[in-house]
Amino acid sequence: MTRESLSAGLSLRDPSLQMRTAASLGEAKAMLAAGTQPAVVLCNVVSLTPPNGSVLATLRDVAGAFGGTPLVVLSDGEEADLPLEASRLGVRGCLPTSVGLAVAQEALRLVADGGTFFPSPFLHRVPERREATEDDPPAPSGAALTARQRGVLQRLREGKSNRVIAQELGISENTAKVHVRGILRALGASNRAEAVRKAWQPAEPAAQESFSRVWGRDRRPDRG
Repeated sequence: MTRESLSAGLSLRDPSLQMRTAASLGEAKAMLAAGTQPAVVLCNVVSLTPPNGSVLATLRDVAGAFGGTPLVVLSDGEEADLPLEASRLGVRGCLPTSVGLAVAQEALRLVADGGTFFPSPFLHRVPERREATEDDPPAPSGAALTARQRGVLQRLREGKSNRVIAQELGISENTAKVHVRGILRALGASNRAEAVRKAWQPAEPAAQESFSRVWGRDRRPDRG
C-alpha cells in the first residue's frame, strides 16, 4: 500500500515521471535485468527487513544489488543511524517519510541529475556522531550493528539504564530506547541481558558471569 500510494502520488504531481514498482528485492532485480536502467531507485529498506532481521544488513544487500544506479532510501526515523550508514555505503540520498511529495519529487530529481540528498538534521549530526563513535567497542561477533548501537550495547553490558545511556552518549532517552530495540531485533534477543549474552558468547566467560550478577537483580524483559 505504501509503495503504490507513493508511486501514485508522485505520478499525479508530475505526470512526466515514469514509475515502476517492485514488492521485493528479487522482483526489482528481475525488472532491472529485463529492462532499461532507471535514473534513480527509491527503496524502503525497513519494509524489506524480515522480523528480527537487521535493517543495516538489508541496507547492505540493497546497496549492492543496484550497482551504479543511484539509490535513495526511505527513513521513518525509527532507525536513527540509517542515514549515516547509508552515506557510508555510497547511497545517494535518504528521504524522511515526514516530508511532503514536493520535497520527495525534488530530491529524486536532484539525485537523478547526479546530486545527493540527506536531511539537514543528519548533516549537522555527522561530525558529532563520528567523534562520539571513536571510542565505541568493536562489533560483537556475528552482529550486524551500527557503531552507535555497539556503543549502546557496551553500556547495556555494564547494566546501565536507558536514561544513563542517553546522558553518556548525548542523545535523548527515546533515541536510546530506539537503539535498544534495534539491538534486540538484530541479535534476536527478547531482553537486554539476552542481547549481551548473545553478543559476547562464547568469549569472555568471566565477564559474562560478572554481568549475570549485575542483571540478577532485574531479570524483567525489556519493554523499550
